[in-house]
Amino acid sequence: MKLDEFAARKRAAAETAALDAWKTEVDRHDADQIAIGNDWSRARFDGDFYLSPAAVERPSTSLVFVQSRNGNTGARDPTTLGGGEADKHLIYEGLSRAAADAVLAGAETIRGGGLLLSVWHPELIALRQSFGLPRHPVQIVATLSGLPLDDGMLFNLPDVRVVLVTVASAADLMRDALSTRPWIETVRMNTPHDLAAAFHTLRRTGIERISAIGGRTLAAALLDAGLVQDVYLTTSARNGGEPDTPLSRRPLDGKLIVRKHGSGADEGVRFEHLRLRTAPSRSKSEI
Repeated sequence: MKLDEFAARKRAAAETAALDAWKTEVDRHDADQIAIGNDWSRARFDGDFYLSPAAVERPSTSLVFVQSRNGNTGARDPTTLGGGEADKHLIYEGLSRAAADAVLAGAETIRGGGLLLSVWHPELIALRQSFGLPRHPVQIVATLSGLPLDDGMLFNLPDVRVVLVTVASAADLMRDALSTRPWIETVRMNTPHDLAAAFHTLRRTGIERISAIGGRTLAAALLDAGLVQDVYLTTSARNGGEPDTPLSRRPLDGKLIVRKHGSGADEGVRFEHLRLRTAPSRSKSEI
């Protein structure tokens, strides 16, 4: 699928989706947090969306996930977990990415997919543009075993910046494919557990803010490395997902910033923003 066809389909889906408004139960945002939104998003999200301050040595990173009512996050198709349209179009493909320099995903999340991880509703595109950011975030893909770059649309768009976070053995497997795609950058880790060093490199290349979407293996590695500042977690109103697939095996150590509940078709859905206690130091510049 060509990008213009894909973008038109995504935009149409976002514009025609029935987005029932969220209702705020808790708002305890910190004074240093950054509030973003416009009149359109605030009417549907019931207020501002909050970000932690940009960091100095590595990107400020959020983790965006949906879980079923019984706490499972694993699903071949995440939409089957039941987060709802308001979560998908307003949060997942919207506010969580609007101010992000990059979207980060694991190889299994994007493997074989004709996709581009971006913002699609015109009101949220306008919000992103108000920050002076490129139309599409940088596409960061983490892979330890390499990817068939011919298969994925996002690897074949010269105008979209792509970064592969990988190890030397996987980069070697992709050498020929990478040689014909000079727009794809690689950040090589010395070991599979060297995400912190990779994030320092990403920050030096100008990436200040990352929206990470998983999968679970990557999410666990980011949490274990203390690289996540904000968790945006939507809990559906129904059970489902692959059994025993929680976002984290241990409780997340953080402060509840916001809790909201869905309305209309999304009655029973809950959104929570947690600010983890591993936040890095603040940057002199913000968005």
